[in-house]
Amino acid sequence: MKVLKNCKIFDPLKGLSKFNQDIIYDNKNIVNIKKSSDENYESYDQIDVGGRVVFPGLIDIHVHFRDPGETYKEDIYSGASAAAKGGYTTVVMMPNSNPPMDSEETIDFINESIKDSKINIFISPCISKERKGKELVDFEGLINKFEDIIFGFSDDGDFFDDKKLLANALGILGKNFPLMQHPELLTNHNYHGAINEGKISEKYNLIGRPASAEINAVKNNLEVLSNNSGWIHFQHLSTEGAIKEINSFNFNNNIVTSEVTPHHLFLDEEEFECSLDSKLKVNPPIRTIKDKDYCLKSLKEGIINVIASDHAPHSNQDKENEFKDCMSGISWLENAFGFVSMNAGYEFSINKMSYLPGKIFEKCFNKKIGIIKEGYSPDFFVINDHEWVLDKEKLASKSSNYIFNTEKRGDINLKGEPIMTICSGNEIYNSGEIN
Repeated sequence: MKVLKNCKIFDPLKGLSKFNQDIIYDNKNIVNIKKSSDENYESYDQIDVGGRVVFPGLIDIHVHFRDPGETYKEDIYSGASAAAKGGYTTVVMMPNSNPPMDSEETIDFINESIKDSKINIFISPCISKERKGKELVDFEGLINKFEDIIFGFSDDGDFFDDKKLLANALGILGKNFPLMQHPELLTNHNYHGAINEGKISEKYNLIGRPASAEINAVKNNLEVLSNNSGWIHFQHLSTEGAIKEINSFNFNNNIVTSEVTPHHLFLDEEEFECSLDSKLKVNPPIRTIKDKDYCLKSLKEGIINVIASDHAPHSNQDKENEFKDCMSGISWLENAFGFVSMNAGYEFSINKMSYLPGKIFEKCFNKKIGIIKEGYSPDFFVINDHEWVLDKEKLASKSSNYIFNTEKRGDINLKGEPIMTICSGNEIYNSGEIN
């Protein structure tokens, strides 16, 4: 038995904190939570956090660990280490590895690789073979063999737009597994777009990625869902129009969930007013101020369900090319909590990054995570309640394409620094050291 002593515990359900609490747990469950006392817990493994704030471990349903195939950017070990350093205890890996996660052979490799991981790692295999949108993967075969680690299915990086195949996929998966869609219905021309289509793309004479591509993709999928039964999850929403389509949809007992990234919540295309910063090149692109504000409003109102980082590590060389040619993606795992908390506060962060993602996991796996409560998994992180900046020299990730500063904002200040992370009852990170 173990005890985390002298905690300040935040309850996302009540929006309240409890002071001077002791959390008693083993490697499977939180056993008891009680007022701190003089009890010496002589037979327990003890950690005294000295009155610091303790949050439920963060949950990210959208990360890229580049393993197999591009492990010079990230691998499962370094990605899990970055997650632990950032307070994350559970993540879902996307399928656009090389080879992609479309076969038992590739997923066998990943399954073996994650068995000894310090955090909980789940996967979202491909919807279609090679992510080409032409032929469905063997859903039943993959589920039968890997049910314990499959969160959903996705062709992330590309939009799966074949309506007939999508209907077939919904018929097979029903409401048990989400089809996780990258909603951008792009033409051959704007598939290579580098930035939001509009005044900034015109200023720099760049091909843009239009808001209409996301809106039409969402319309496409909702039309199919309305005539079938199942669960669609829209990834990294970025436009007011797409969110309005979801909000006006008649669910008819179907399930629609969605996510938004930190960069689509709190950054906008005005960041590019003075120059093109390759660190901020992402797909879908950072949009207008109006889109950004609508994303935040919709997340607060529950139209969008959760925050997911879309942690997308790249090498320095990948990001140092000319803006139109450099790779798209931002790394987030080590500073996402601090960035969101700085902009919206702890209560908002924990609700959207722990509690509500935990509710989705509970539906998928009957797994109780995302809140500090008796009977739930002992996943926590402890913070120093101060402002801080991410140190480029002390990253756990292999990649450094984090946002350390922008020309518009200067240094990116963060709020609430994770100093200890505990996953499944085991201390996995403490004051800069990965255990």
